[in-house]
Amino acid sequence: MRRVQTVIHQHPFHLQTHRKRLPLDAARIFCSLFFATLLCNVSGWAQPRPAFRELMADVGQLSVGRAEKRTVTFECRNVGTEPLVFDHTESMCPCVEVKLPKKPLKPNKTARIRVTFHARDLDDRGVVGNVITIFYNGPGQYTRIRVRAELTD
Repeated sequence: MRRVQTVIHQHPFHLQTHRKRLPLDAARIFCSLFFATLLCNVSGWAQPRPAFRELMADVGQLSVGRAEKRTVTFECRNVGTEPLVFDHTESMCPCVEVKLPKKPLKPNKTARIRVTFHARDLDDRGVVGNVITIFYNGPGQYTRIRVRAELTD
């Protein structure tokens, strides 16, 4: 019977042995939670994140060669936890003018981006599409929106 009692006291899941390991386990849990929180903050959870209501807009029909222009508006909401700052835009065509918000967009706030399509310098006919790249300070660092128009005589 003594032999059975000795085996029970040396078993790793015995209460006395478990009490001796508790401070080390608590330290491991604390360190794991600390580094997981740090990793989440560094990896992009605490950053601005733009969410566009639509990524494409149609300006309709425009007459080629005239000083005709149309403006469409894109709504963007910052669903991140940090302010969203729009930097600049790039477009495939000089016929597009983009107006970005000048102030940083606070979390859970919405801003409007105005895109104006000018038909005066175009020679094409038919449906024309243009991709606009918007650069900002968040993960991914850019979003592409599209504007299309039908050019007629």
